[in-house]
Amino acid sequence: MPIAVNKAIGGKEYPPFPVTVERGRIKDFARAVGDLNPFYMDDAVGAASPWGDVIAPPTFGISFRDEAADSSALLRDLGVDISRLLHGEQEFEIHRQLVPGETYLCRTRVVDVYEKTGRSGPMAFVVRETAVTDRAGEIVVSMRQVTVVRL
Repeated sequence: MPIAVNKAIGGKEYPPFPVTVERGRIKDFARAVGDLNPFYMDDAVGAASPWGDVIAPPTFGISFRDEAADSSALLRDLGVDISRLLHGEQEFEIHRQLVPGETYLCRTRVVDVYEKTGRSGPMAFVVRETAVTDRAGEIVVSMRQVTVVRL
């Protein structure tokens, strides 16, 4: 029996949430993704770098979470259960490096919801964008994530 997705969530903005980047989390994330670049791992290399400290790997922003904008909120808003979700794709645009000790504000919104039929049947695609801004309100990182819903 086909499932209907609530397309009315297109344009929905979730409440902004702050994230403070921690040095240990940067290093843990780099180890977890297998990227031991000294710019992420070595405090002395980071201090001598143009950024003056270690920096976060480019995909580090994916670890930024808030209950109001996470997958369970998306499931509730779409009206589907988690067994129907698939990770589609994600993109990161780095405007400036994320550094430890800084607090950033994340704003997530649903920019599109559309349906397609593939080899395995009908699917809905939910496109979310998150803007990560600094204290001055300037964008540091832009993230785009596509979630696939099997209908």
